[in-house]
Amino acid sequence: MSNGNMPPQTGEAQITPKQMVDSKLAVNRELLSALRAEKQRISGFTTPKPHVKSRPDGLDYVEEKYMRDQLNEHFPIWSWEIKNVEFLGSEWCIVTGELNIMDTSVPRKFGSVGAARIQFKKNQEHIPENVIDIDKNIASANTNAFKRAINRLCNICDDVYRKQVEDYALNDEQMGQIKEAIDGLDSTIAEKILGGIEDQSISTLNFDATIRKIEQLKNKESK
Repeated sequence: MSNGNMPPQTGEAQITPKQMVDSKLAVNRELLSALRAEKQRISGFTTPKPHVKSRPDGLDYVEEKYMRDQLNEHFPIWSWEIKNVEFLGSEWCIVTGELNIMDTSVPRKFGSVGAARIQFKKNQEHIPENVIDIDKNIASANTNAFKRAINRLCNICDDVYRKQVEDYALNDEQMGQIKEAIDGLDSTIAEKILGGIEDQSISTLNFDATIRKIEQLKNKESK
C-alpha cells in the first residue's frame, strides 16, 4: 500500500543547482583552455620560407592563397562576407568585410578593413574613364581585408606579421628548481619569491639571476 505523503522514489540522485553550475563552469574552463592552447600552437607555427614574400619597402607578407589554405586546414567551417565597398576620392578603394569561423564549436568573428590604390592608364588623368580594371582594384582591397582578418582572428602567420606573444613563464623544471632553492629560506622572503613566479616578475628572463640571488640570501642567513 503506497503512502500518499511520500515523494516518488526514482532511484536516481538529485542534482542540485550548484552542482549544475559547477559542472558547466568546469566544462567552460576546459573549453577555454583548449581554445587558448590551440591558438598558441597556431601562433607559434613558423611559416615556410617559400610562402614568405618581400615587398619593395622590405616588409614581409604572405599570399592570400596560402593563408586561405591554412584557414581551411585549421578552421574548415568559415565564411567571409563583404559588408561595404567605398571609394576615397578617386585614388583608393576600401572594402569592409567580416570573417566568421567555428572554433572548437564556438562561433567567432572579426570585422576587417582593406584598401587598395586605384590603377589608371599610364600618364593619363585620374578620371573614371582612365581607370584600369576596377574589379581587380576592389578585389585587391578585399584580399587585404580578408588576409588581415585571417591573421587577427585565427593567428595564422603571426610570425610574419609580428603578432606572436612570447611566453616568459617558467616551466615546471625551473619552478621546481626555485622551490627547492628556497627551502629553508625565511618564510616571508620565500612567499615573496613564490608570488613573483605567479605574477611573472620572476620569469625565464631573470631565472638564473633569481637562483643566484636566492643562494646569496641563504648564505647571508646562515652567517
